[in-house]
Amino acid sequence: MRCALALLTLSLFAGQALAASPDTSGAEKLGWKLTLQSWTTHGTVEKSIDYARQLGLHYIEIYPNQDLGAGLKGKWGPGMTDEEINKMLEVAKAADVKIIDTGVIGISGNESEARKLFDWAKKVGITIIVSEPVEKDMPMVDRLAGEYGIRVAIHDHPKAARYWDPEHTYDVIKDLKNVGFCADLGHWKRSGLEPVVVLEKYGDRVFSSHFKDLVPNADKKGWHDVPWGTGESRAADMLRVLKEKGFRGPIAIEYETTWDVPTLQKCVDFFNEQANKLAQQSTAP
Repeated sequence: MRCALALLTLSLFAGQALAASPDTSGAEKLGWKLTLQSWTTHGTVEKSIDYARQLGLHYIEIYPNQDLGAGLKGKWGPGMTDEEINKMLEVAKAADVKIIDTGVIGISGNESEARKLFDWAKKVGITIIVSEPVEKDMPMVDRLAGEYGIRVAIHDHPKAARYWDPEHTYDVIKDLKNVGFCADLGHWKRSGLEPVVVLEKYGDRVFSSHFKDLVPNADKKGWHDVPWGTGESRAADMLRVLKEKGFRGPIAIEYETTWDVPTLQKCVDFFNEQANKLAQQSTAP
């Protein structure tokens, strides 16, 4: 009798867990991969991976020089040993999380040094390197990206950073096949740009995104993150334009304000809700 009750309890629990699983079918159809940018959580790579797991995410972007954790003393980047790489991949696999991109990480203008970065990225399984290379190095970066099969996405920091102005970024990359935008939508907003307008113009060259929804600070001198869909960045429209532009790739939660898991979960839920709506519109007669 006790065994039967235990089995019934487990069955009910499993059913509840399955019912609570997010519906990611829309994102999958659109070719979108919701990731966690580990800059959100800081701490160790191991802990960031666990946060991704808690949020039901299967992809993560790791920032350079983040402490590895998992009993290792090293930091994330091309200086990792094979032992450290294998351990981090084991940690990610155990959480059902894939490390698919990394950044913002520098790419040397020296080709032999740049190859060390690409060699490491290939070992780790990186598909996109998020970076801000010097303009004159872009032809070399594009060539290596094509050779290694790892795309490079140019990240924007706020005005007056090297690539804050999307028009300048586009002029630099427009003739390059393997280099595109990493659209940091929050930094465009902080630079006085409207992210929806920028995406409408350059969305077809976006390889990845650090997605944010912002509201002004109380002193009106800056902006801060809020759960997606509750700010002034027009989050639903940003996703709509990405879909219209045929974007396929990672969209990262990068929450730079005080956060907790329930707050980040609101971003996950908003994303899945919007992705499902947009995917259904794709199939509507």
